[in-house]
Amino acid sequence: MTDSFPEPGHPARRTLRRDQPGREGLEAELVDRLTRDVGGESARRTLVRCLDGELSPRATLAMLLVAQGSVSAVRELVDEITARADEDSRAGDSLVRDRADALTRLFVENEAACARAVARWRADPASLDGDDARAGRAAPDEAAYFERVFDRVLAAGA
Repeated sequence: MTDSFPEPGHPARRTLRRDQPGREGLEAELVDRLTRDVGGESARRTLVRCLDGELSPRATLAMLLVAQGSVSAVRELVDEITARADEDSRAGDSLVRDRADALTRLFVENEAACARAVARWRADPASLDGDDARAGRAAPDEAAYFERVFDRVLAAGA
C-alpha cells in the first residue's frame, strides 16, 4: 500500500506563507494612499482616524472645521479625499471608500451650516465651547465632544 499523502516538495504540500496583508493591512494601505500629503499633519491624522473608522464623519468634520477655521480649506480636504477615493478603484476596499463617501455626503449636505458656524466662531470664539464648558464638565472623550460640536454647527446653521 502506498502513502496517500503527496510527497515532500509536491505542490499540494507547499508551506503556505502569510505574506499577504490581511483585511486590516489592505485598509491601512488604502488609507495611507488616500491621505498621503493631504493638508497639514493634523488634518491628515484626523482624516486617517476617520477612514480607519475610529472617528465618525460628524466628529471628523467638526475637528477639521475647528482646526482649519475655514470651510473652503475643509472643502479642499474633503474634495481631495473624494477624488483620490474615486481614482483608486481596487476591489475589496469598499469599507474605506464608504467612509470617505459618508464624510463627503455629510459635508456637502451641511456646507452652508458649517460656513455659518465658522463665521460665528470667528466673531465669538467662546461660542465653540458650548454647553459642556459652561456647565463645567468635560466631554467623555474627544470623539463625543466633537460630535456635539458638529451638532451645534447644525443647530447654529439652521
